[in-house]
Amino acid sequence: MARSKQTPRDLRRRLERLERRKSPSRRTSREPPVAPAGLPAAVPGLPPGDELSNIHGSTYRIEKRYAADHVHGSSSLNELFGFESALAAEVAGDVSLRPTDPRQWAFVDLETTGLSGGAGTLGFLVGIGAFTDNGFRLRQYFLRDPAEEPAMLEALREDLNQAAGMVSFNGRAFDLPLLETRYTVALRDRWRLTRVPHLDLLYPSRRLWSSSLADCRLSTLEQQVLGIERTEQDVPGALIPGMYLDYLRTGDASEMTRVIYHNAIDILSLVGLASQVLHRHAVEQPDSLSSGEALAVARWHQGAGRIEDADAAFQAAVEGDPEPQQRREALRWYTAHLKRDNRREQALAGWEQWHSLDPTDPFPCIELAMFYEWHARQLQPALDWSLRARQAIEGWPKGWRRQQSLADIDHRIARLQQKLGG
Repeated sequence: MARSKQTPRDLRRRLERLERRKSPSRRTSREPPVAPAGLPAAVPGLPPGDELSNIHGSTYRIEKRYAADHVHGSSSLNELFGFESALAAEVAGDVSLRPTDPRQWAFVDLETTGLSGGAGTLGFLVGIGAFTDNGFRLRQYFLRDPAEEPAMLEALREDLNQAAGMVSFNGRAFDLPLLETRYTVALRDRWRLTRVPHLDLLYPSRRLWSSSLADCRLSTLEQQVLGIERTEQDVPGALIPGMYLDYLRTGDASEMTRVIYHNAIDILSLVGLASQVLHRHAVEQPDSLSSGEALAVARWHQGAGRIEDADAAFQAAVEGDPEPQQRREALRWYTAHLKRDNRREQALAGWEQWHSLDPTDPFPCIELAMFYEWHARQLQPALDWSLRARQAIEGWPKGWRRQQSLADIDHRIARLQQKLGG
């Protein structure tokens, strides 16, 4: 059935009419209403799916099932079962995840009509992955027409209500707030999805890999961490909103197959990435990690007060990467950790190694000068390290920072010289 051409203005007008509808909570009949006139039961070009009906109308759902041991990239889906939810709760910074079971999590990803959110942004394709008794089920709800949004949201509620927790990639800031907004606008219903226990993989991924990868987009993590190469069927995420608007104008759904493929791979990658993130936080031998990963895990242990675990991971970070910049960064964090724990003697070797890697950085020289002056009571080494610090500062560009730092180090040098008798 041919569809009349629509413009973005037509779409906005249609959404405004939907928002002025009577609140669903005031309906007196539980019978499914008739679908909007002109809405086809099936759209040519879409993958096979089912038309679902509920009190708000009809919606379209595509479903695919995978074996629990289905391999996606470097791991199988059911490898996630080997991790405790308590670990996930700590990695996510969400204590409400602790009593949940990973087998009861929902993996959620949206494709939307805009990338900036807002009340006028629709989630036209919502993917939900979940483990079942028979494996892993992927459901994708597609808006054949914006008029189907209330029915889609009602169907989503049935799926998400069965989840004990959610896993997403930037869902805490984007996907779930957007769904909350759409429930309010389309159904006049407040559903606090952002209060559901949630593992948002964006933040621990940044912690682990921001120092070693060009960026921490999901597509980059797929290639570099999961070892996944998408086929030519995929489409860049930035093009997806425009492709959906083209579909609404023309009725040609052929390009939507690529968008649906993109969303399906995103969902499967959430499962694999969750396993990889939790694995790196759970390892007992941090020397198996890269230097950047070990440093991230060390800082995570440090923040939780696990000093011995932090020590082991910091040492792995320092010893694991021959690249000077990475080792210097690891030494900076490790020596600060030792100093904070009042173990300055153990930090001496780290400060000296830091200086040998970067003689232009005065910071380790100043730390050594302070140690020898105030803790070891050895004035000559304190003066020597102060003079090295001054030499490093002299190489800075002219400006207030250089001027103030020179004044501070000159004050220290003068005090040490006076203590030494001129």
